[in-house]
Amino acid sequence: MLSPLKKFRKHSVPYTHKYTPDFDSVIYIVVWNSLGFFFIEFIISYLIKQEFNKSAAQLGLFFSFITLGGLLSSFFVGYLTDHISKRNLVMIGAFGRGLSYFGLYISIILKSLGGMYISAFLLGTGAMLFWVPLDTLISEKSSKYHRSSAFGKRRFALGIGMVLGTIVGFSIFLLGRFFVPGNPFLIYASIPLFGVANFYAGIQFSRKVDELVKFQYPNKEHEGDDQLENSSQKLTRIYILGMIMLFFALILGAMNAGLYRPFIQPFILENVNSNAGLVAWFYLPSFLIGTLIAPRLGTIGDKINPYIAISMASLLGGLVTWLIMITRNLWIFSVLLVIDNTIMLTSGFIFMNFLSRVSEKHRGKIFGITTTFDSLGMIIGPIIGGIVWDVLSSTAPFIITIMVEWLLIPFFIIGIWILNPRVVEVLEEKKS
Repeated sequence: MLSPLKKFRKHSVPYTHKYTPDFDSVIYIVVWNSLGFFFIEFIISYLIKQEFNKSAAQLGLFFSFITLGGLLSSFFVGYLTDHISKRNLVMIGAFGRGLSYFGLYISIILKSLGGMYISAFLLGTGAMLFWVPLDTLISEKSSKYHRSSAFGKRRFALGIGMVLGTIVGFSIFLLGRFFVPGNPFLIYASIPLFGVANFYAGIQFSRKVDELVKFQYPNKEHEGDDQLENSSQKLTRIYILGMIMLFFALILGAMNAGLYRPFIQPFILENVNSNAGLVAWFYLPSFLIGTLIAPRLGTIGDKINPYIAISMASLLGGLVTWLIMITRNLWIFSVLLVIDNTIMLTSGFIFMNFLSRVSEKHRGKIFGITTTFDSLGMIIGPIIGGIVWDVLSSTAPFIITIMVEWLLIPFFIIGIWILNPRVVEVLEEKKS
């Protein structure tokens, strides 16, 4: 039997390659796992706000429960990712998400808001157990010179799944409302189908992915991990300061996104067009176009300066949010969502690329901590957004998010500037 070291060498991949041979199998699971993403978000917003006639704060609470589940599991999933089988964690996460879809379906049938909250919590827990080890595997199975592209491919697969799931979900939903309007068992039948798809994805992932297959670089820069652990107190403090700046910006950025994103759909339904089905189809192009160009956006992300990318993304993102707030035309609304999604995707690929190179030894922990801060922001953001919507006005969440987005630019820039000289995988050493 091969020793672990010999087995790793046997499965290592030359640094001249872009991806490992089983990289496509890693990405493939995302298609099945993401079938319900858009449909669930849309249909829950529609049910709670329009059908159940609940407040915006109660709608925001559903999304906060999703994030709460992810937050509580994020405290240990990063550690688990670095110490046990990532493949098994991904499978457990996929099964957890599948169970949550069945719980959500039953809660909708029973019109139980509490059951929907519990299902949302399970959905968030399963998502964390799924994404952190998956992102770590994607980092290990892609060259550091093509990592933004790797995350672009992941987003492409996610988008394909969302588009297919949206077509299936809304087809069943609209046909059910037309032929059997009083039968929720059939109207929402796509939700348990999405649950079965998650079960299938987890099983296939476990069968086809070999987590021992990784990249190998000449004159590995990964000695930086040990150097960092044995560095002087001054270097450690500088490193911690950079992480604090970056994660502070991350949590406020997540809060900012949560302030307005869950309320775009209700805002459009109340101020532009009240036809939920029509609004859904105008929503779809932002995900479809983002899906088609995601690999290209990832390629751009591998080449663009992160300082320029983050600054421009924040400035343009705030401007686009303002335009979304004032538009009263569905066509313009659809175009603005495409632009907003493109900006978000590109900056996200660049940020994930940077974080994946900070440390190889603690990559899972970094992704786990990142998601923890992101989760905290996404718990607080929708609650605040719902409250300011109810107390002030429907435009208040959008106005606040514009101001905060622009104020965050210095924190991102300074954090990256401090950490950039200390990353483990240094891109400047690429051989021609």
